[in-house]
Amino acid sequence: MSHEITRLYASAETAHAAVEELHEEGFREIYTVNPPAAEGVPLSAIAAQIAEGNVLLADARIYAAGVAAGKSLVTVHADFGKGKLATNILEAHGPAASGMPEPEPVKLWDEAAPLSSALMIPVLLNDPDPVSKVMGIPPLVSDDWSLSGALGLRLLNNQEMPEGRWGFKFLSNNPTPLSSLLGLPVLIKTYRGDR
Repeated sequence: MSHEITRLYASAETAHAAVEELHEEGFREIYTVNPPAAEGVPLSAIAAQIAEGNVLLADARIYAAGVAAGKSLVTVHADFGKGKLATNILEAHGPAASGMPEPEPVKLWDEAAPLSSALMIPVLLNDPDPVSKVMGIPPLVSDDWSLSGALGLRLLNNQEMPEGRWGFKFLSNNPTPLSSLLGLPVLIKTYRGDR
């Protein structure tokens, strides 16, 4: 399997020098398209000639505008493992701008969405509280918000509840609710730090 590498050059002489160096390095599948000698050659005809070098027709249409403007095109099909060498040779001869859009750089890892990064799928939402916005209620992290208030109900108790270990309210002050409920003895009554 080969990889197609294409460059435009400002002159036919520069393109010829690149082709000669590619031949010296052992590349055999090289296609060159020079500007047409006649005036008024349609871009579609130039694109068809470029596509004969196994270039995608959509890409050939973009390259055809450069060839019609007087530039020469060189396409090489490099075998696996030789693509970097072919690219370096073509770049060493000073290619002109081709008009092809540059691909976006690939972001390899996103700490905020590790599963999406591992599966290489885009993140669907970049919003920390999408459900709150859809339902029209403030997020739960707000200090002055309660579910009863959002539903228009009055609070059953206006007293402050003690905060739990992680910011959740305690339901009971009993440290052993299950043992107390079932009437089972607690294994350790008190903890003594000194032994």
